[in-house]
Amino acid sequence: MQKRWHMLQADKKIIQELVEQLHISPVLAHVLVNRGIETPAGGSRFLFDSLEKTYDPFAMKGMEQAVQRIGQAIDKGERITIYGDYDVDGITSTSLLYQVLSDLGAAPSFYIPERQGEGYGLNSEALQLLADRHTDLLITVDCGISSYDIVSQVTDMDIIITDHHEPPQDIPPAYAVLNPKQPECPYPFKELAGVGVAYKVCQALWSRRLHDALPGYTELVALGTIADLVPLTDENRIIVQDGLRRMRQGQNIGIQALLKAASLTGDAVSAGRIAFTVAPRLNAAGRISHAGQGVRLLLESDPEKAALLADELSELNRERQEIEHDIARQAIAQIEQQGRQSDGVLIAFGCDWHAGVIGIAASRLVERYYRPSLVISVHDGIGKGSCRSISGFNMYAALQYAGDLLIQYGGHPMAAGFSVRETDIEDFRQRLNEYAAAHMTEEAYIPSVSIDMELKPKQVTLELIAELSRLEPYGMGNSRPVFSLYGSTVAEIRTMGRDKQHLRITVAGRDRAYLSGVGWSMAERCDKIRSGDRVDLAFQLEKNEFNGRSSPQLVLQDIHEPAADVHLDRTIMIDIYMALKKCIPDWGMPVRQLQTRLLPAEFDRYGSHTIYAAVLVLKEIGVLKIRQNSDGPAYYFPVLHEKMCLHMSPTYKKYGKV
Repeated sequence: MQKRWHMLQADKKIIQELVEQLHISPVLAHVLVNRGIETPAGGSRFLFDSLEKTYDPFAMKGMEQAVQRIGQAIDKGERITIYGDYDVDGITSTSLLYQVLSDLGAAPSFYIPERQGEGYGLNSEALQLLADRHTDLLITVDCGISSYDIVSQVTDMDIIITDHHEPPQDIPPAYAVLNPKQPECPYPFKELAGVGVAYKVCQALWSRRLHDALPGYTELVALGTIADLVPLTDENRIIVQDGLRRMRQGQNIGIQALLKAASLTGDAVSAGRIAFTVAPRLNAAGRISHAGQGVRLLLESDPEKAALLADELSELNRERQEIEHDIARQAIAQIEQQGRQSDGVLIAFGCDWHAGVIGIAASRLVERYYRPSLVISVHDGIGKGSCRSISGFNMYAALQYAGDLLIQYGGHPMAAGFSVRETDIEDFRQRLNEYAAAHMTEEAYIPSVSIDMELKPKQVTLELIAELSRLEPYGMGNSRPVFSLYGSTVAEIRTMGRDKQHLRITVAGRDRAYLSGVGWSMAERCDKIRSGDRVDLAFQLEKNEFNGRSSPQLVLQDIHEPAADVHLDRTIMIDIYMALKKCIPDWGMPVRQLQTRLLPAEFDRYGSHTIYAAVLVLKEIGVLKIRQNSDGPAYYFPVLHEKMCLHMSPTYKKYGKV
């Protein structure tokens, strides 16, 4: 799916000031300005800040009361229970507070609700169980801010809430509430993850009791912060930088076991790699089994035991991936078979789909179709759903619009959850598409990519990549820079990977400098582009290591091909249709084989761009379809029950001769 490009505009005067005063390249200065750095002082803070410059934890509303009460519990030997959430943020928050309290002389315990049976946050049954176990002080991490009614009913223990989610109008009547987003909280940074709030509690507690700065522990904070997708700016950026440095030094035994299981060592330990390889292993515990396994791993001090626990989580993650891929495949097939891939909102549902992974399956639909997507697991007539959205579509507001059809719902503009009766799913689909029709335009369904600046081929060097690494850690709010090259000539383009889902491209610029790049999950673009074509590329940069040699590598975000000379009419469409019928068997033909299996004579006669457009027309009118086979997507011809009209295709309207 081709994207819209948006070139970011940076102030040249500020760029020059940054270059002169910080002694950096114009490219790095340009990127800094795009990130809102408007003065050399701001650039210096961005590039050179250290952990000592984090904010005073006692600036957070409720901190003084919390520290006094926790200190009292430690001194009196009271029973302290940490109540966490089952995602990575909750697991790391629980582990961090448990470890620090233990190091300060307490003997805490922890409780994390079971995802399927108890759901998110505090519940009355769990609190009664903990009261029966004689808990004196309960400290929540990454949850509790929305539990006014539950907290107000508790009389036999004190509760301290630490959370980072948006607070409701009524703040729970706990002993203390710590959340930088709550009203009248003067804490200067509002975007901490749950583990970030727990870290501030630990900082305050340590300094009050030992009159010293909290040593270490930032590996746990970094892991939870990265996984929770909060902005990696300001204080988050500082803490994550320190945490990644400590991960590379191997200070937390449990995290080291996870890194080893994910084959991450040295410089490969980055925020991006943590997010895609380490965090899912911890998340799998809460999705497939119980999050307590993750906490036990992060608290483990024996390397051999930690390795066994990490292997168990890796196996759970593989199981999670298989379940998720199967659900995503079924969801895609359902949408394709019903011809709903162009709906304003996509909904897929199935009986007893694993509720722990339907959110990931919804993300897969967004990646494939760039449409707001909902995946529903139905059990005993009730559907539990998870939603993922796109820029410009407020998913929470859409659920409100259809709220009378839902049993319950909650969430945010980009992600939400709900439950619905199975008999109401079709009406629910129609209502959401009504909302989309009223709030979205056709252009809104075209993904966009923001370009930091245009580069010339000679600027793409290992030295530039090394300098840009000073921007790390990359993540939400501090994305990896995206650059563009214009008018490059394709020297080679081919598919790659076990399932041939990716592409490898080599291009030559106007100065004949050759550059190589990869396009992850972009193999379908090989059908449209051939050697000798001139293309524009949007890409990120990384260093490629191969056979002891290092070279710059373009990581493609999009490819724009100059307008091709495409003409379609009924005769051309019939010729290409008949050629496809001859080469596509009844059981289907892998998408990647189109160009090699279709008769070469057709390519010589019409050209690859016209053939690509004709195939797109046939897909748009339902004559040709794609289904997900075990070895990847494949073209096939469905049984048609009604006549299809070429003029139903937007592509034919664009290129067809009248």
